[in-house]
Amino acid sequence: MIFIIIFLIIIIFILAIYLFLEKKEFRRLKKEISKIKNEDTNLLLHTELPSKEFNEMILELNKIFVDVRDKKIDTDRKNNQLMKMMTNISHDLRTPLTSAIGYIDMILNSNISEEDKINELHIIEGRLKKLEELINSFFEFSKIISDNKNPEIEKVNLNIVLENCIANYYEDYKNANREIILNCTKNKIIINSNRKLLTRIFDNLIGNAYKHSISNLEIKVDVKNKIVITFMNDLQYKELDIEKMFDEFYTVDISRTKGNTGLGLAIAKEFTEQLNGKIYADKSENKIKIVLEFSI
Repeated sequence: MIFIIIFLIIIIFILAIYLFLEKKEFRRLKKEISKIKNEDTNLLLHTELPSKEFNEMILELNKIFVDVRDKKIDTDRKNNQLMKMMTNISHDLRTPLTSAIGYIDMILNSNISEEDKINELHIIEGRLKKLEELINSFFEFSKIISDNKNPEIEKVNLNIVLENCIANYYEDYKNANREIILNCTKNKIIINSNRKLLTRIFDNLIGNAYKHSISNLEIKVDVKNKIVITFMNDLQYKELDIEKMFDEFYTVDISRTKGNTGLGLAIAKEFTEQLNGKIYADKSENKIKIVLEFSI
């Protein structure tokens, strides 16, 4: 009987010590949680208590802290991108508008001939059309990124879609003494896709090559385990960062002076991903390649 009492006293003593240590650990963890919440730190919770349930709780709390931290980093990154985007939008819209206002002031306050006035009005018309194009691009891209609808998928003849897009730019390339060289099988390439989105992707890539190169455009289509479409032309801007060229509003300075929004490739990327495809770029010393990949 005495042995049982002594044994119970020892058990009670051990439990009392454990409860004391557990209470102390909770106070310490409370301070750590407060520090993690209020300070910009990579600190995570830890404990040395030999309790499976306690350690599992710490593990779950750490998962929450890591998730919150990652979301904060992503939010900060997006906020920085938004500020840069707003600066770029302001610059892009101001350039043709300021130019148009300058020509209007010249017409109103200068003694120029009627013929010169007509010429100036044509220039103003061109600037305002560029402004309209920029606004439409911004509107289109904002609509794309806010629309969560999945595109309707159908069987599409890729050859025809690509050839039609090339035909749309035939005169532009011809007038610039350039060519679009297509290397593609004559067999039908049927793909589960969306004709409208696929057309916009090809159109944007062909148009991008036309604006930002002075060379021919080579388009190659390979069909093996997947469909690989490569758009290749001479590299005009050595400072081009291929890691950023699909980002919204990324432009090299020289292309920015031409009123380019940098949205063409961003839209192509968005549409490609909506079609479960992949798009990436590669450059060598003299060539730039944009590659599309789609599953068969």
